[in-house]
Amino acid sequence: MSNARRFDGKKALVTGSGGLMGGTIALRLAEEGADVVLNDRVAERTPPWEEKIRALGRDVVSVIGNVTKRADAERFVGAALERWGEVDLLVNAAGGFRGPSPNPIWEMSEEDWEVTVGNNTRGVFHCTQLVLPSMMERRAGKIVNIASTSWAPPDSAMHPHYAAAKAGVVAFTRAVALQLAPYDVNVNAVAPGATRRSAAVVVDDGDAAGPLPPLGRINDPADIAGAVAYLVSPDARNVSGQLITVAGSLNPAL
Repeated sequence: MSNARRFDGKKALVTGSGGLMGGTIALRLAEEGADVVLNDRVAERTPPWEEKIRALGRDVVSVIGNVTKRADAERFVGAALERWGEVDLLVNAAGGFRGPSPNPIWEMSEEDWEVTVGNNTRGVFHCTQLVLPSMMERRAGKIVNIASTSWAPPDSAMHPHYAAAKAGVVAFTRAVALQLAPYDVNVNAVAPGATRRSAAVVVDDGDAAGPLPPLGRINDPADIAGAVAYLVSPDARNVSGQLITVAGSLNPAL
């Protein structure tokens, strides 16, 4: 747990925060002083994170729903606005892919494509758009989108639909960062490589990991949370439109 309190008084939203990666991100922000709205599609997944955050003395609430649906995204963002009147930090961590792994394009179903692209892009769009009135009016805000090393070769060969979706997240991040620069709203992305989930070694989307990266270790969820915490901190006030790859020195070929 960090001793710093960079986020005292900040109000944060984290999608997909019933899972280990999203939950760890939410907990890290709370450790540094933020109040948090959690989100997951499965009600049973957020209470353990609520308990940990509440034990830190932070305000926390869960909104259960699928933020790829506009109404659910509105409830999620609306919960923060109703409770606190503003949003300072948004982390779009929800995602994932549909279908087998690997999933060759000649075998991919239309449903796998549609669900995967939707799961990784619609929620990012909805939640980003919905927090902007609060951020733009106050000329302050930080948004971080969770991408993946799967957006570019060689990882993209495993799942073309997931690669397309995460490449879209990267492009969206860069475009929106430019649009929001006049309003002092920072928008960045983090691309995790192989990330540990519990005792298993898996990629951030649930796929089996390959060989160890050059640094000789895969990510813990805390490594992703650390990158996010930097990007939403005052230390990154002049960082926007950037992609930080957290993958043990592996860098996807562009």
